[in-house]
Amino acid sequence: MSSRFSSLRPGPKLGRRLARIDLGTLPDEALLDYLHAETRQLSQQQARVWAVMGEVGRRAPLNFDHGAVWTPERRFDSAACEIAAELRVSKPYAAHELEHAQAVQAMPAVAAALRAGELDRNRALVLLDVCSILGEEHRAKLLQNLLPKAATMPAGTLRARAQRIAIELDPEWAERRYRAAVRESRVVCVMGQDGTVSLAGEDLPAEEALAAMAHVWALAKAAKRAGAHASSDRLRATLFTGLLTPRFVGMGQLEIIAELVKQFPKPSTEAPPAPAAEPEPAAKSARASSGPGMPSGPVVPSGVELRVGLATLMGLTEEPGEIAGAGPVVASVARELAEQQRRGEWRYAIVDDHGRPLFDGITRQRPTGYPAGGAPGGIVELHVPVHLLDPAVVDEHPAWARLLTDLGQQYARQAPIVQDPAARLPGKPLRRRMQIKHRYCVFPGCRRPAADSQADHRRDYAKHGPTLETNIGPLCERHHDLKTRWGWRLIKRDDETYVWISPMGRRHLVPIEPVAPPSPDPPDSTSA
Repeated sequence: MSSRFSSLRPGPKLGRRLARIDLGTLPDEALLDYLHAETRQLSQQQARVWAVMGEVGRRAPLNFDHGAVWTPERRFDSAACEIAAELRVSKPYAAHELEHAQAVQAMPAVAAALRAGELDRNRALVLLDVCSILGEEHRAKLLQNLLPKAATMPAGTLRARAQRIAIELDPEWAERRYRAAVRESRVVCVMGQDGTVSLAGEDLPAEEALAAMAHVWALAKAAKRAGAHASSDRLRATLFTGLLTPRFVGMGQLEIIAELVKQFPKPSTEAPPAPAAEPEPAAKSARASSGPGMPSGPVVPSGVELRVGLATLMGLTEEPGEIAGAGPVVASVARELAEQQRRGEWRYAIVDDHGRPLFDGITRQRPTGYPAGGAPGGIVELHVPVHLLDPAVVDEHPAWARLLTDLGQQYARQAPIVQDPAARLPGKPLRRRMQIKHRYCVFPGCRRPAADSQADHRRDYAKHGPTLETNIGPLCERHHDLKTRWGWRLIKRDDETYVWISPMGRRHLVPIEPVAPPSPDPPDSTSA
């Protein structure tokens, strides 16, 4: 980053300097540095606005002669009305901002980081949201772990990391909180101004909701491959309502896919497309889309990508798992999902004390206590510290003996990946290693899981870039397009850092996070 603006702390001096700048005279990279400086200045101003609102909350209301009893709730309501009237905003908006202001005041470290421009409003709200459910000791521990690196962490990553740490600090409390929320599960329906309706389930059991999501996404993807000409979002929405109504009752997955292809045909180039027909009744549609020998049972594997410590599945710890692209889940949910996906791909990463991968592969072994059968699909990624491969651990856990023995033997051999560097696409072992190591698309801030991204040649294959681990990384379709068509360049600085160079010459560092980040040390006493 240029030092033209970044060397100055947010405040009056930086404000005066920024105000003198003629934007039209700035070169490209200096313009982006200017944007960064204005954002830091805005963060300090946000801290000041919240500080003023907090002071209003402390002062309101005045002491009236009639001696009414002003409870904390009435004081808050009065302050929110004062702010709403002064700023000409709605009462709910004023109350919302006042809540943020008071939450920041209760966390001086967050307020200081905001004033210093080290946090923006969005990241500050992420921390406020997660910390609001924690006791003082756990809150302090979470902020101690996250504040030093929060400024450079994408907001989505920051939220996931904060939620994971909150669970790790008190797993029993997190489990109770999760079960209490599930008891309040509900379906909500809201009509928008344009007459459309938003239908959603809230506080659903994670294992059921994630399985439902994976099922809808897999069917939509299969329908698109089969020739349905609609966006993935439109196909998923059609499936969502169709599976909740009688439309698809009695239909197998192939029949549902055929129905979607029929509803969204390829547009004709000879005549304008006809208006979409009303969906046919399920029974008639099923007969029409079924051909001789067409199976009506499940044909589209679906599932989620679960990342979890093997020690958690074995019941040795209560550390949370993670659903790629969604976020952390408590240990009990991780165990349920792993059992549900016992027929999916079980991959593993042997990790060091810092959570960095030492070796990876797949295993076909499952715990002896798992039931047979189950639907195919999904990924279970096991994070395995080396000490779990000790023969003594194997002897102590006979239900996991076959799996642990298999991992130990593979780790001892460490057979290299066989990959033709001249091949256009990486083979499954190299693709899997890329996905395990990188976790997500390597564009700054992108949270698309690596398993749902493309295998990108950093040095383009068309320019004789080899298909090797050193030249392969995950990029989602959008960011792969930026690199290949729109002038963005990607450099691998070392094994743990990528550097993106934008068309305006700006450099963006992207660190490769550990596969299994170490858990924070718990506070001396537990509270939540």
